[in-house]
Amino acid sequence: MKAKNISITILFGGIFYFILTFGLVILSARMILISVPVYVPSEPISLWYFLLMFLLVTFAILVLLRKVKSRVPFEAFLTFAIFAGVWFLADIWFVPGLAIGVALLVMLLKFIYRRIWWQNLVMVLGIAGIVVSIGLSIPWLTALIIMVLLSFYDIIAVYYTRHMVEMFKGLVKRGIIFALILPTRLRYLVEPVREVRPGENFMLLGTGDLALPAIMVATLVRVSLAQALFSAGGAVVGFALLQLIFFSQKPKKPMPALPPIAAMTIIGFLVAYLFGL
Repeated sequence: MKAKNISITILFGGIFYFILTFGLVILSARMILISVPVYVPSEPISLWYFLLMFLLVTFAILVLLRKVKSRVPFEAFLTFAIFAGVWFLADIWFVPGLAIGVALLVMLLKFIYRRIWWQNLVMVLGIAGIVVSIGLSIPWLTALIIMVLLSFYDIIAVYYTRHMVEMFKGLVKRGIIFALILPTRLRYLVEPVREVRPGENFMLLGTGDLALPAIMVATLVRVSLAQALFSAGGAVVGFALLQLIFFSQKPKKPMPALPPIAAMTIIGFLVAYLFGL
């Protein structure tokens, strides 16, 4: 298949998941704010706390990858993280007892029905839940600074220290795909997850590349719906720009996905902000 066709298929698949995630985030955040007119987080998340936890989790995963050959601890971490997000999201839309039942059912089906399209959907639900829980607990400026700092970190981690590439490959080698799977053809969406090999009919989009701009969108829902929508639109444009850059590479090699996505997310926000929307 020609590179042009591959990029178009992956492009529209990625755009679909971005729009789905942002839609869930905006609707869920709005639901919380409508239910609780004066929403005040019990424990606001600080910039330094967020960055510290991010670095600690990254360091822990890298150490475990070098020391532990089993996939069990990584599978457990992924399952817990996604379950927490799905549960939080379900709790917004359902009564508490039903919410945990829905979350448990979604995770059970994830283990029984290991197909790419379902894995992606569960990842989106989990990401959306985590994003809303964090996004409504931090100011928009903190979310913006986090995106900028982690964009520079992404560049260093991919091009210089390369530990992000090492971590990604180590997890995939153990069958742990903590990412969205974007196939080169729609029919591959029904393939088993175990068949996924990055670079062979599939592209992986890290969860952070979707979650970080989504956090920015969630924080802006409290300020201005228009700013949230413009930021979401900017992120979608950033993803399209990422694809243009990636598929223009000869030869193609891993590249940091967050910088173009974060840059366009911020530009989208600034356009809405400067026009007073």
